[in-house]
Amino acid sequence: HLAWKERLQEKYKNKNNNNDIITTGIHNPFQKMMIKSFYSKCTNHKHSFVQKTTLLTLLVLTTIPLEVISLASSPSTASSTKLISNPQKDASPPIKRVAIIGAGIAGLSLAHALENSEECASSYTNALRTKNQDGEEEESSSRYGIEATLFDSRKSLDYKSGSGIQLNGGMAILQKINPALQRKVANAALPLKAVRSRTKPWFNNDDSNNPFQTLLELNIEEAIKNADDDVKNGLIVNGETMAYAIMRGALQEILLDELPSNACDRAQFGKTLTGIKEEKGGEGITCEFSDGSTYGPFDMVIGCDGIKSAVKEYIDTRKVSPDPAMREGSQGGSIYSGIRIQFAVKDGDDGDEVPSCTELKQYFGDGAYGLYGTFGAGADRPPTNCAFLAFLDDDYIGPFKKKADSLDGGDGAIVSSLKKETDDNNDGDVVAENADWSQSMQKADTREKFIERVRKSSVPDLEIGPVVEKADRFFEVGVYFHNPFSLRGWSREVKGSGGRRCVLAGDAAHAMPPFLGQGGNQAVQDAYSLAKAIFEHNANVEMIREDNSEDVKDLGGLLRDYEQKRWFPTTSITVKAIFLGYLETGSEGFLSKFRDVFFFTMGKIGVAKKVFLDAATPKV
Repeated sequence: HLAWKERLQEKYKNKNNNNDIITTGIHNPFQKMMIKSFYSKCTNHKHSFVQKTTLLTLLVLTTIPLEVISLASSPSTASSTKLISNPQKDASPPIKRVAIIGAGIAGLSLAHALENSEECASSYTNALRTKNQDGEEEESSSRYGIEATLFDSRKSLDYKSGSGIQLNGGMAILQKINPALQRKVANAALPLKAVRSRTKPWFNNDDSNNPFQTLLELNIEEAIKNADDDVKNGLIVNGETMAYAIMRGALQEILLDELPSNACDRAQFGKTLTGIKEEKGGEGITCEFSDGSTYGPFDMVIGCDGIKSAVKEYIDTRKVSPDPAMREGSQGGSIYSGIRIQFAVKDGDDGDEVPSCTELKQYFGDGAYGLYGTFGAGADRPPTNCAFLAFLDDDYIGPFKKKADSLDGGDGAIVSSLKKETDDNNDGDVVAENADWSQSMQKADTREKFIERVRKSSVPDLEIGPVVEKADRFFEVGVYFHNPFSLRGWSREVKGSGGRRCVLAGDAAHAMPPFLGQGGNQAVQDAYSLAKAIFEHNANVEMIREDNSEDVKDLGGLLRDYEQKRWFPTTSITVKAIFLGYLETGSEGFLSKFRDVFFFTMGKIGVAKKVFLDAATPKV
């Protein structure tokens, strides 16, 4: 992995070199094709249709050799981590002030991990205890010596935005971050007991009592308790199975409200990051925002700002585009999959019975599948019913846009209602990813089209239909595949800042398709792992101050360890989710029949259970 990155960098220096220099010494033809394809994608600044195909080919090929090649496998400690023996020359300063860009699940979880977590800060507090037996600590408004300031581009958090999510590995890690916080989230959620996959009847019949064929039934609690020790240790906490369903807005509300009061007071909304600069005199990093305000100096800037991340753009290019719509620019990095998802959300009514647990029910049709579930919306609120429909874009074949003369005017009118945004690099309209969960404003029209799509695709609607009919809100998103490979990685030093760095977490580092339901879970795990690395660095600084002969890891090495620890599991989930997305939306005929047989078989032999548990088990 490191070797081919060095060859790419050498290629940049001398563009007259033969193209084969980047694959010198690599004999595996799959690896050669992947590296050359990725190189072509990175060096050409015009994102043509062919180059999109290149990256898709890269991702598809990755499904075959991913665990064999293991591009993200950690090198030996000696090669990946620098040891500091001369603190005056090599040591980065302690991290005392942190800017967290983005107040989503990743950003809020990270704020807790830095300011509200005895577990994450243990290495630092132990170092202080060893150094200062009298218990004296440096003065700070934060309990553990780090002041985290949240910045978010939204005017405020809209707790009605978004739909339901599942929490498993993320819930287990919340317990590590702060047990009281995890208990608050658990009380607001519903225990998730099962996942059931069903399809339209295999044989035509008029039996209304049997409107579907069951393909897969997964008892989550039973599966976890009967799994190997790694799964049980990761997903059973104090005898309780970590599997819950909760509304995204309800989770964010708790994460914000439960922050320490000082951290909550520091949070800034309506702030769109437009610049990252070094502070004069090398005293830190300054953040510039679109309203003309500046904040700093900071010892670290952490990008939890999701897709179109300003911090990621800085790490890749050392600049931030003032217009968020232009981010990723010539770097590309994402491809529209040709799959859309529509969400219908029906809030509970006062007096509704609160179930003791919930299930997720998946219904397959032709070129689409639906998902129904009841999600916790808060400890003192009735639960919310949600229906999702993932369907194929009629204007696309996979990620490939159909030619204009092949598009008919009938069904295209149904699917063209989704908001579109223009990308100059793609020479056409692409469907918006809708990262801010903007609501569909034409509710009646959206409801009608949702119902029409369900009927057209023959998705069994006995539970989905009633939710759509009475839904309070609708959301639509386009599913994108984001490139998990980066020449720059997840962190970069800001020149002239005195050794301070920018780093990524959550979707900014590894946005993934939603088909395994792991985006929020992985964001919480990132927050925990990154906070541990930051506190370990601060502990190392204290050790250096106490004893200059001490050899410890430098900050760059700790951040590389964090990236290497989190890159492989998130990339593995991304690749599997890409495969599942196309499989689950199999079109009428052979593909939908193959999908049904595949799910039925994988359920019987235990593969489906293994995939679910592998994704759910925390890896921190």
